[in-house]
Amino acid sequence: MTKKKYLALSMLASALWGVSYPVSYLALRLYGVNDLITLSYLVSTILLSVPLLARGFEIKSVVKGVTISPVNYALNYLYIRLTGDVDGLAALAGSSYIIPLIIIDYMNSESLNTRHVASAIMLLLSIYLLYQGYYGSLAIALLMMVINLVYTIALDMLKEAETISMVFGQSLGTLVISCLMALNLGETSHIDMFNVNYIYYPLVLSLVGVVLPYVLYSEAIKHIGPVSASLTSSIEILASIASSAFLSPPPVNPAAWLLLALSIILINVEPLNRGNVNPMCINQPAINDKPNGVGISLGSITSNINEQHGVKHISLLIHAPGRGVVL
Repeated sequence: MTKKKYLALSMLASALWGVSYPVSYLALRLYGVNDLITLSYLVSTILLSVPLLARGFEIKSVVKGVTISPVNYALNYLYIRLTGDVDGLAALAGSSYIIPLIIIDYMNSESLNTRHVASAIMLLLSIYLLYQGYYGSLAIALLMMVINLVYTIALDMLKEAETISMVFGQSLGTLVISCLMALNLGETSHIDMFNVNYIYYPLVLSLVGVVLPYVLYSEAIKHIGPVSASLTSSIEILASIASSAFLSPPPVNPAAWLLLALSIILINVEPLNRGNVNPMCINQPAINDKPNGVGISLGSITSNINEQHGVKHISLLIHAPGRGVVL
């Protein structure tokens, strides 16, 4: 149940990131990319500092967050810059960082989760099919894949850090970098970036694109790992397309939608066999074993063979949590 809870948190974070795409698209009519990042992370840093001022900063976690802020800035810059400008092949390449994560997980655990592999394949195929009709740079997409991979691994390595302090440090570092980049690149907004009449875009982005999703995602990755967390990007795609429906009609491709749905289902299905328990094992009965007992369960099956007076009596036990029927 705990794993399900953190999987749900990761899915919620992905949904929020999906909603942030159309907000970024609309905001770019008014703001330059770095100005938008600067304002969004300025608001985010302020919001995150409120609970930390009340309970205290975890300085080591803040420093760890600052160390990954350059990667976070690069990721934000590319995603906002390329909003609405990507084709199927570029989208496939940018999201394929999930495959190296599965390989790394296999090397560490020496076991391959077939549900993860199947979900990843279906997710990547659905992305390719959904984003037909757009045109983007494959080189930039590959760069995004590498940055996504580095950032996800970094988050996994920092899973011992206190979440809010780490996200605060990341936001603070990203804010400083975006300010410096805006000055160096000479980017200017179409409007006064501090005009209160348009501040709602950075305010919304700070909530749905920074504070809430990063806190939820960072917390989830500690408990379900980078592979499961990354696979929830299927929800991000779904939320992005749904929330952008007023800007452009959603793509009509039944095969893509079916693959996306199957990808979501697979990451939510629990395997019948948990841990290293053998689903069918032969055991000698204990003294107090009940003969001919049959229980109903989802977990494991135990077959007991008794031999009395030359006659074998077989009792089949199917263990079920919570309830059982004995015949």
